[in-house]
Amino acid sequence: MKTKIALILLFVAFGISNVFSHALWIETSATGKEGQAQEVKIFFGEYEQNEPDSAKKWFSNLKEFKLILTAPNGSTKVLTAAPDVLFFKASFTPDQNGTYKLSIVHEVASVFEKAKIEYYAFADVAVGGGKVNTTFPADAALTIRPEKPFAKAGEAVVSQVVYNKAPLAKQKLTIVDALKKAQPAETDADGKFVFKPETKGNYFFEVFAEDKTPGKLNGKDYEKVWHLVTYTTQVN
Repeated sequence: MKTKIALILLFVAFGISNVFSHALWIETSATGKEGQAQEVKIFFGEYEQNEPDSAKKWFSNLKEFKLILTAPNGSTKVLTAAPDVLFFKASFTPDQNGTYKLSIVHEVASVFEKAKIEYYAFADVAVGGGKVNTTFPADAALTIRPEKPFAKAGEAVVSQVVYNKAPLAKQKLTIVDALKKAQPAETDADGKFVFKPETKGNYFFEVFAEDKTPGKLNGKDYEKVWHLVTYTTQVN
């Protein structure tokens, strides 16, 4: 409850609507096998509260997101995602060793609270113990970049937050652990932060950035751009 109140106060302080307090995220196993189908789920809602929205009720043009798969060799393709009750689902079959990156970069078609909204979601799938995939979509303004595609309990992993192609220094972020408890963190002068999970399970990273540059979207004026990125992974 304290964490939820803190998040509400944060959004109020930034003038952020309840719609934007939601996040878009990807869930899949952090490891895969060559020749074996890999299931992927895409959610929208409140991760920490375990409250995904019904897929039928995703707002504006959010259902039109594109799920991009980047293979270890750098090739890309769009995966077809079908709606389920609380998520969209997709799959792919790895055909090479290395790390596959799943990416979503989505601009919301409607202006909310005088802001344009940009959602970003990422997840990595390591096949055969490959290195982390460092390829991100060119239009991803805000990214979370871990040094490893997955972590082990008790192991420290360094990640970096990059905004407009530069490290995002002294930026607050949220890490939600396997017990759905939020842990505040902050990047250093190089945009880096250390993640040291204590238990096995799913982990969720979230970073918000605001750009106060005004513009026009689909015939409507906006005064700022809200960027929200998530990265999900598993700890073994």
